Amino acid sequence: MPTTQRHSAKLSRLWMALAPLLVCNTFWAPEAYAAGASEAPPTEKGQPSSSAPTKSERAALSADESQADQGRAPEIKPLERIIVRGQRYAPESLTLSGEYNLSRDYLDGLPHGNGNITDLLLTLPGVQGSESALSAEAQSEIRSQLLSISGAQPWQTGFFFDGVNNNSRLDPAASDASPAQVNDVQGHPQATFINQSLVDNVTVYDSNVPAKFGGFSGGVVDVQARRNMPSDASLNLSYRGSESSWNRYRVIDERQLNGQEGADDSDAETFATPDFSKRTLSLSGTAPIGDDYALDFALSRTTSTVTELSLRQNELTERESVSSRLAFTSYAWGLDEVRISATYSPYEGGYLLPDVKDSAFSIEGGGQTLQISAEHRVRATLFATSVAYASSENSRSAANIYLPWYRAPGKNWGIDSGEVPFSVEGGYGDIEKEQESLTWQGSINFDTWQWGASDHRFEMGFETSYLELARRRTETGLVYNSPFRDANIDCRGQTIDCIEQSFQIPLEILAEELGGTIDFSNPEHLAAYEANLLTRGQFFQYRRVYPLEYINVALQESAGYLQHSIDLNSWEFKLGLRADYDDFLRNFNFAPRLQAGVDIGDARFILGANRYYNANVLTYKIREQQRGYITQYRSLVNGVVQDWRTSSDAQRFRYRFDDLRTPYSDEATLAWKQRIAGGVFSIKAVQRWRRDLLTRENTIDRDGYTEIIQGNEGEGTHQRLTLSYQRAFGRHGLWLHASHTENETTAESYDATVEAIPEDEIVFLQTGDDYRLLSLDDLSRRQDDFSRPLTAHLSLRSDWSDAFSTTLMVNYVGEYESAENTGLLREISRGDQICSDCEVDALNYPVFRVVERPARTLLNAVFQYEFALHEEHELSLSFEVSNLLNSRTYSVGPGLAGIETGRSFWFGVNYAWR
Repeated sequence: MPTTQRHSAKLSRLWMALAPLLVCNTFWAPEAYAAGASEAPPTEKGQPSSSAPTKSERAALSADESQADQGRAPEIKPLERIIVRGQRYAPESLTLSGEYNLSRDYLDGLPHGNGNITDLLLTLPGVQGSESALSAEAQSEIRSQLLSISGAQPWQTGFFFDGVNNNSRLDPAASDASPAQVNDVQGHPQATFINQSLVDNVTVYDSNVPAKFGGFSGGVVDVQARRNMPSDASLNLSYRGSESSWNRYRVIDERQLNGQEGADDSDAETFATPDFSKRTLSLSGTAPIGDDYALDFALSRTTSTVTELSLRQNELTERESVSSRLAFTSYAWGLDEVRISATYSPYEGGYLLPDVKDSAFSIEGGGQTLQISAEHRVRATLFATSVAYASSENSRSAANIYLPWYRAPGKNWGIDSGEVPFSVEGGYGDIEKEQESLTWQGSINFDTWQWGASDHRFEMGFETSYLELARRRTETGLVYNSPFRDANIDCRGQTIDCIEQSFQIPLEILAEELGGTIDFSNPEHLAAYEANLLTRGQFFQYRRVYPLEYINVALQESAGYLQHSIDLNSWEFKLGLRADYDDFLRNFNFAPRLQAGVDIGDARFILGANRYYNANVLTYKIREQQRGYITQYRSLVNGVVQDWRTSSDAQRFRYRFDDLRTPYSDEATLAWKQRIAGGVFSIKAVQRWRRDLLTRENTIDRDGYTEIIQGNEGEGTHQRLTLSYQRAFGRHGLWLHASHTENETTAESYDATVEAIPEDEIVFLQTGDDYRLLSLDDLSRRQDDFSRPLTAHLSLRSDWSDAFSTTLMVNYVGEYESAENTGLLREISRGDQICSDCEVDALNYPVFRVVERPARTLLNAVFQYEFALHEEHELSLSFEVSNLLNSRTYSVGPGLAGIETGRSFWFGVNYAWR
């Protein structure tokens, strides 16, 4: 193998200065990115190029391959290989696919924040982050940010890392919910979090997705790991950090507090600013082993120590996320390339329920993969195959009893807010969830051949996977509701969920001190009585019992695809078809992927018609087998609290997923890309029709359960118009894009009532002064309508010298509505839903409030400086600033309370040895 010669710094700078002269001066060559995209550098052995060759280049390659097939001349000598690297200032691609290519150089210029790769994608067109992305809680968090592509839910995105599917099937729809749910664990669409230090490049598809990708209805994030055949060993070590003490915050408190029984001056809550410390340590490197083997490794560890304010006290919580990969590559085992790689990426986070006593809990996530892949070329055909095993978890450890007491003497730790203040304690219990998969993939790529005036390329592939999910509740969970106050109750020794009235001194003695009797109409007597009160008698009339359970389900999935690419004069076509099948829904799903483009002068028109099918059906099998909770109640007879009784009137629920069609999205796209004023201007229109969405269809009573039958009655649409302009000038690159988005759904309320909804899935939605009960499922669908209608992004990348560079980013989001969790509970009389012979007066449910979020504009910046320590050693410093102008983020909605983040910082240092 030819050995790369090391160049002096002077010669490297000379080649960098000449690089722009080496860029092709044709529109659809790399310069056509017109955002300063340089010619793609020649790749190392085994490293694929990110740019497709032109017709002439393909012809030359075919000629070279033909000569190679005839044998190599023995007198060929190693040649010096010169790598010319340029800058690519914008990731937008001009291929038929709706893709954005983020090279390693482009990623290096972005704000890294926590370093998770998806955090770096939120400024792309068609990609939107969650509403909580700018919250103070998210700033101290190190989990990967949620993202939505083309109006889909975060879990409807296809995530791939080094060719292996990285989607979690452990109910990822729960990813945007509270970290603690009653009967589930806060999930995440990604099985493992991938740190950017492991990544070579990322391709994001928001439309016209190739046929080789399946199991999504939104978009695709295809992450490629670092991989090459190095000539010399290299090492990178980086350290980054952020501190809350470096940042700016503002307190927003628009709540209406009310004086209630048991309130005191301590209720005048003083909000403490976030208190956290985040650190990321990354180590990566490559090493050749002889001429035919190579070793790549990368390790990143991010920690966050967070001090949270709860019940007017500071509580310390900790998070840790590890992202690591080790890969061994061989070019000498009879095949062109064989790679064995392993990843290990666990996550553990400590949390607590805000303003809930003794509520500390932990979430364990992440997992590991082992993959063996091979590539081999036989004349004009490239064969590739891989086998991958992956496992991940999403588990919770928490207190298993949840008690929402009335705020009163003896139970007066709660915050004095809401219509009726509560003092809540406990948690929702342990839940263990695990996922395992074994996947085989194979593909065949045929080199370009000519037929008449047209060039043809053909690709086909097949994959099959076996998945298992397990869910365990290892201890019985008890969730109480409907507290009842009474001064003269007898708990009969029950201390967990009942408290008797008690006094500092007996009432007889107090009466004597007040003149012989207590006159409650006398304000002085009443004040003395309340001051003497230690505990106010109260007990719970209602509870839900979540029994022990162990569920294990399996799923077999298979898929195949074909794609035929045709170049005919100025026309280009991609004709693809994908077929999927799983043994749960038992549907054969055929998804056409059709794209066409034509070049007219300096313009390109692109059309597309595609279909995408959802994945994630395995979590439905879990829901089918879950044991429903048991409803129990008790009464008060002559002041004595009675035993718990199981309600025969209250419904026990389970779900049925029979004869369902797989939800899918049909897509039509139209794009026009035109070279203007030294850059490229583009207009892209994307229309999606979401079909066969799962909804509650009806209920039937069977074997003591109310079975909720799932149907395919849901529909929705997504419309997006994006305007973009990118241009390079000198050593600067500009990228500007703006999008208008509309999402609609037929499911403003799939359920006219909440009579057939499990109690733990009911919430209040507050709109103005109106409160309405609805299901969490309805609320999540309704949130589709709350997407940001107008977004815009401007980035300016500048290389001021070989050592100093900056990136400035301006992000704009127009005003929109959102449903915000207020953290409050509200009571309503629904006792007749529980039992016919009891006195359950009221039940309380979480309150979500519809708020109007004003428009916001945020400026972010990255400053980088590099300097050589020696010919082989380099040191670089980075300084990231978020919200440079300290603007309001409006993450705290009107009428709510919280802390908004202002200007914040990350500092980093990186050492490289090459």
